[in-house]
Amino acid sequence: MADETKVVDTEEVKTTEPETKQEEKKAEVDYKAEYEKLLKDQQKLKEATDKACSEAASWKKQLREKQTEAERAEAERAEKEAATMAELERYRTESRINGYKTKLLECGYDLKTAESMAGALPEGINDDFFANQKAFLDGQKKTIEAELLNKQPGLSNGKGLTQSDIDDADVKAFRAAFGLK
Repeated sequence: MADETKVVDTEEVKTTEPETKQEEKKAEVDYKAEYEKLLKDQQKLKEATDKACSEAASWKKQLREKQTEAERAEAERAEKEAATMAELERYRTESRINGYKTKLLECGYDLKTAESMAGALPEGINDDFFANQKAFLDGQKKTIEAELLNKQPGLSNGKGLTQSDIDDADVKAFRAAFGLK
């Protein structure tokens, strides 16, 4: 009985190998057939698209032919007007940005920062904004200058420095370095 099982197992193996090869060949044929089918479908879609485009062009041509000369002139005038309005809006925006840039330069900003900020500012900012900005920056500048003047050692209130003031300043600096007063 063991011999029969071996024979049956071998036959099964032998029969499955050719079936697998046959299935692979069949699958290859199926892929090729499907690829051919997809190419045909793609060609049909391309032809349909081309046909639709040519029909649209012929309809547009027929419409142009049916339009009177006045209608054509009106359509061309409307197109030119739309282009002019777009160009005018572009010039207005450039003018607004240049105006903002000039005012920012007056406030003390450098050119690169002024250009960047001018492009970012929204439309409708009035002169009060720039006046307030300039006043704020001037106030900040004065505050910083006052702080720096107050921090400078050895400044007197209008009297000249004497040798004893210089010696005292050296002694004070030496004592301060060691934490003494």
